Amino acid sequence: MSMSKKEEKVWEYLLKNRQAENAEVAAACDVDIPFVKNLISRIGSENWREEVPIKQTWDRAKVLDTAKGYVTKDRAADHGDMEDNFRRIALYWNAHLGLVDFIKTEDVAAMMALLKIARIHSNPIHIDNWVDACGYMACGGEVVSNLTEEDND
Repeated sequence: MSMSKKEEKVWEYLLKNRQAENAEVAAACDVDIPFVKNLISRIGSENWREEVPIKQTWDRAKVLDTAKGYVTKDRAADHGDMEDNFRRIALYWNAHLGLVDFIKTEDVAAMMALLKIARIHSNPIHIDNWVDACGYMACGGEVVSNLTEEDND
């Protein structure tokens, strides 16, 4: 069965923008959301958004642009406020390690980036770890930009 031009346009967009919300895909491809949902329902894998095609070329701009897309998209509705989450993670890590206010909110971003860097050591061609490390560093930069000198003591 051959695809219509509209279907081809949507598939092409989805493959290039796997994390795009259905509304974004519909708007970019000038179709309605049910059309997008119908096409997505045909995909055999439930994890298709996370699956990376066998071979893609990623230049530094694409890595950074992808990370920018992740960290600038409003994810608070799904995950809560980024800085609140980092603060909570720091509290949990401190509690787990038996520490009191040793790990700071801004440390969480650096430590999460280090987690991604450790994963890169195990699998350097998994591009998501490179992208995520950039994203965590960007989030950390935002967190520290809100700190005062007193916070740093």
